[in-house]
Amino acid sequence: MAQSARSVKTGSKGAQRQFGYTMPVTVAIAERKRRAVRAELSEAALLLLVERGFESVTIDDLARAAGVSRRTFFRYFSSKEDMVFAFLDQWAVRLADDIVARPADEDPVAAVHQAFRQLTIAYEHRALVLVRLVRETPALHQQERINREHLRSAVVSALARRLGVDEERSLRPQILATIAFAPLDAAMLAWFTSRSNQEIGTLLDEALETFNRERDAMCARMSASRSRPRRR
Repeated sequence: MAQSARSVKTGSKGAQRQFGYTMPVTVAIAERKRRAVRAELSEAALLLLVERGFESVTIDDLARAAGVSRRTFFRYFSSKEDMVFAFLDQWAVRLADDIVARPADEDPVAAVHQAFRQLTIAYEHRALVLVRLVRETPALHQQERINREHLRSAVVSALARRLGVDEERSLRPQILATIAFAPLDAAMLAWFTSRSNQEIGTLLDEALETFNRERDAMCARMSASRSRPRRR
């Protein structure tokens, strides 16, 4: 996931540099195909995981649901956990790509929110349902934290590409990602807990309205404080 979240730079010698090491173009293409197959297989088994729960499903069950043999399963996945997060990894890659593809004149934070909204609809909430499964499965909590960092890294990289800045040197993509995640986190937490019967889009709208209202109120207080004459 961490590899796929970052943008790829192509050098003059026909190689791609990712995470500080050089990857031949042919290997990169093969790896992209492998990731695509992983995503397809994991999505095929997603329904079974959601219906029966992580602990109740065996690797043989997942292989059958994906329409492959046990041997083929291990060609693409090292474990059940690996299969679960392959789907979420691919979702994060799609989110980053969609953020970059949003209209160039769109506000960066709005681009994140709109990409999230459209991708959630396109995936018919399957990603959110799987995230809920992960949150409810103690054995997956550690990897879930790593996966979330990968998601944030993907969004930061996408924002840096939109802004045309170096994410390693500019703080702007990090700050904008933090701002963008605040209402997303609030909406998703509500959906995971007390308001699971509501549409995630509706919760996101409410979170954005609350966020904008609190931001405007804070800016107004700061402006009033600056305009107030200082006492000598």
